Amino acid sequence: MAKTTTLTCPHCGHVSRETMRSTDQVECAIRCFECDTMIVAPADAHCVWCAYADPACPIIQNQASCNPVIIPPAHSSTR
Repeated sequence: MAKTTTLTCPHCGHVSRETMRSTDQVECAIRCFECDTMIVAPADAHCVWCAYADPACPIIQNQASCNPVIIPPAHSSTR
Protein backbone atom coordinates (compact mmCIF):
# COMPACT_ATOMS: atom_id res chain seq x y z
CA MET A 1 0.00 0.00 0.00
CA ALA A 2 1.33 3.42 -0.98
CA LYS A 3 1.39 6.06 1.76
CA THR A 4 2.90 8.80 -0.40
CA THR A 5 0.97 10.45 -3.17
CA THR A 6 1.20 13.22 -5.73
CA LEU A 7 -1.36 15.92 -4.92
CA THR A 8 -2.43 18.54 -7.47
CA CYS A 9 -4.06 21.69 -6.10
CA PRO A 10 -7.30 22.36 -8.01
CA HIS A 11 -6.94 26.09 -7.31
CA CYS A 12 -3.41 26.88 -8.48
CA GLY A 13 -2.24 23.65 -10.16
CA HIS A 14 0.71 23.22 -7.78
CA VAL A 15 1.90 19.60 -7.64
CA SER A 16 3.46 18.27 -4.46
CA ARG A 17 4.55 14.92 -3.06
CA GLU A 18 2.61 14.23 0.15
CA THR A 19 2.46 11.59 2.86
CA MET A 20 -1.06 10.45 3.66
CA ARG A 21 -1.23 10.79 7.43
CA SER A 22 -3.77 8.11 8.20
CA THR A 23 -4.50 4.60 6.99
CA ASP A 24 -7.91 4.34 8.67
CA GLN A 25 -9.36 7.86 8.78
CA VAL A 26 -10.67 10.14 6.05
CA GLU A 27 -8.85 13.39 5.25
CA CYS A 28 -11.42 15.79 3.81
CA ALA A 29 -9.14 18.83 3.51
CA ILE A 30 -5.50 19.85 3.24
CA ARG A 31 -3.95 23.29 2.79
CA CYS A 32 -1.94 23.97 -0.37
CA PHE A 33 1.55 25.10 0.54
CA GLU A 34 1.85 27.21 -2.62
CA CYS A 35 -1.41 29.24 -2.66
CA ASP A 36 -2.43 28.68 1.01
CA THR A 37 -5.96 27.66 -0.06
CA MET A 38 -7.81 24.81 1.62
CA ILE A 39 -8.20 21.90 -0.78
CA VAL A 40 -11.51 20.31 0.15
CA ALA A 41 -12.83 17.04 -1.17
CA PRO A 42 -16.00 17.48 -3.24
CA ALA A 43 -19.18 15.87 -1.91
CA ASP A 44 -18.95 13.01 -4.42
CA ALA A 45 -15.37 12.06 -3.46
CA HIS A 46 -14.27 9.76 -0.67
CA CYS A 47 -11.57 12.19 0.52
CA VAL A 48 -9.13 14.85 -0.68
CA TRP A 49 -6.62 12.18 -1.76
CA CYS A 50 -9.19 10.34 -3.88
CA ALA A 51 -10.28 13.61 -5.52
CA TYR A 52 -6.93 15.29 -6.25
CA ALA A 53 -4.09 12.79 -5.77
CA ASP A 54 -2.60 9.69 -7.32
CA PRO A 55 -2.65 7.04 -5.89
CA ALA A 56 -5.92 7.09 -3.93
CA CYS A 57 -6.07 6.98 -0.15
CA PRO A 58 -5.02 3.90 1.86
CA ILE A 59 -8.63 3.07 2.79
CA ILE A 60 -9.61 2.76 -0.87
CA GLN A 61 -6.32 1.00 -1.72
CA ASN A 62 -7.25 -1.62 0.90
CA GLN A 63 -10.82 -1.76 -0.43
CA ALA A 64 -12.10 -1.04 3.06
CA SER A 65 -15.21 0.89 3.94
CA CYS A 66 -15.09 4.61 4.66
CA ASN A 67 -14.51 5.66 8.28
CA PRO A 68 -16.41 8.90 8.95
CA VAL A 69 -13.81 10.15 11.45
CA ILE A 70 -12.26 13.32 10.04
CA ILE A 71 -8.75 14.37 11.03
CA PRO A 72 -7.69 18.06 11.09
CA PRO A 73 -6.30 19.64 7.90
CA ALA A 74 -2.55 19.89 7.51
CA HIS A 75 -0.26 22.18 5.56
CA SER A 76 1.26 20.64 2.50
CA SER A 77 4.66 19.21 3.35
CA THR A 78 6.69 20.05 0.25
CA ARG A 79 6.95 22.68 -2.44
